[in-house]
Formats: sequence, C-alpha cells, structure tokens
Amino acid sequence: MLVFPQMSTGSVALYPLQRRRSRRTVVNTLRDGSSVVYADPDWAEKRWDLECAGLSQVEWGAVEGLFDAVTGRLGTFTFLEPAGNLLAQSEDFASSVWDKGVLVGVTAGISDPLGGTAAGRVTNSSPVAGDVAQTLAVPGDFQYSLSVWARATVAASVTLFASTTGGSADRSFELSTEWRRIVLPVGLDQVTETVTFGARLGVGITVELFGMQVDAQPGAGDYQKTGASGGVHALARFGSDVLTVRARGTDVYDAAIRIVSKGS
Repeated sequence: MLVFPQMSTGSVALYPLQRRRSRRTVVNTLRDGSSVVYADPDWAEKRWDLECAGLSQVEWGAVEGLFDAVTGRLGTFTFLEPAGNLLAQSEDFASSVWDKGVLVGVTAGISDPLGGTAAGRVTNSSPVAGDVAQTLAVPGDFQYSLSVWARATVAASVTLFASTTGGSADRSFELSTEWRRIVLPVGLDQVTETVTFGARLGVGITVELFGMQVDAQPGAGDYQKTGASGGVHALARFGSDVLTVRARGTDVYDAAIRIVSKGS
C-alpha cells in the first residue's frame, strides 16, 4: 500500500500546515457578449502545504522513498487528512456507510452535546453484541485515535474498538446521563491495508452517540464533522516533480512538500 508516512510522533504532518480547497467556475461567453456562469460540479481540488522542519533521516527517507515509488507527480498514493476526521458521515449513524448489526437500530434527531439535534439513539435488539462501524482503507501499522461522544439514560456501557487482520484494540466505557467524549488510542502494528473502527453495544443496550472520529495520530483532535466523504484521500499526488530538502545536520532535514487530491 502506497501511503504518505506517519512521522515518529505518530502524526501525518508537522505544523505549520496549510490546507486549501478549490472549486472551478465555468464562464461561457456568447456571441452577443453576454456570459453564462455556472459552478462546475465535477471539478474540485484539495491542496496541503506541509512545512516539514526537523525531520530525521528515517522520516525523510520514508517521504523520499514514496516520491520515488510514485515517480513524482505521475503516480497516486493514499494521504490521510492531517487534523481531520477519517470517517464519513460522522453524525449520521443511520447512513449506509456505517455497518450495523442486523438488529441494531438508529433513531436520529437526538439533542447533541454541541447544542444541536444531530446525535443518534442506537439500540441493540439482537441476542448478541451489535456494532456500528466503518472499515477504512488505511494502513494497519499506523497510530490512530478513535473518539465519540456518548451517554445513556440508564446505567450502560459501550465498547470502542478497532480491528484488522491479526490485531485488535478495544476498551469498555461506563456511561452516565451526561455527554462524555470517550477516546480509544489505537496501535495495531499490523501490515494490513484496512482497519475497522466502531462502537459495540451489548445485548439490549441503548446508548446515544454523536460525532465519531478517527484521527491519524495518537491523540484525539478537535472534532471535525464529515459528510459523504472522510479524510482518506486514496488518489493523492505530490504537487511537484521535484522535492527540495535542506540538511541542517547529519540527522536533521527541512523540506516543504505539496500534496494535491482531486475531488470534493
């Protein structure tokens, strides 16, 4: 799997980081001089400018190795959104992007911890534990942080989990009637290309969930709401055919790296 590497800190990028989203407007000039202007729904681009200062030789070697493997701008690789949420539909647990147990139901429109009504009431009516989960095309040997706000109207617990072939991580959390953001650090150390993240409910359990998030770093970042797409960019490219690096010492490298990805 060709993927932009994590740094030794477990983060995908160092700061400062600039992120830009561009869209295109099409202008059709008619013969009488008038114009028809409309937004092009089929073109969008995201761009990240990474100021990578103080990289170790191993870190810089990983970036340079990926650059060689994709032949500069020619080939694509997976880029995990820095300071973003890798999951899609982070608040709509009824969406088809979420894999749910056969008898796991979701009621939308529940008051959430941010003052809105975007939380979901999740009920497991099956005779076995039931999940609400997403499987992402991400490396199994990266560090992640899985988080969600949760509460229950009666004493209950919910288990956050992450799993891939050969490894898993999970932790059970006791819930109260107050919203609480619960966090599971994930380090599976498996050379795989997919990881499943989610929440598991015991038999007959009902909990309320809001804002599930997966960060490609050891700790949970500020919550980022997502819609139809999350922060896994499978067709990213380097923005240049040249990588410029400055060595400040035998194991200290500075580089400015631009990454682009088409699509919304």
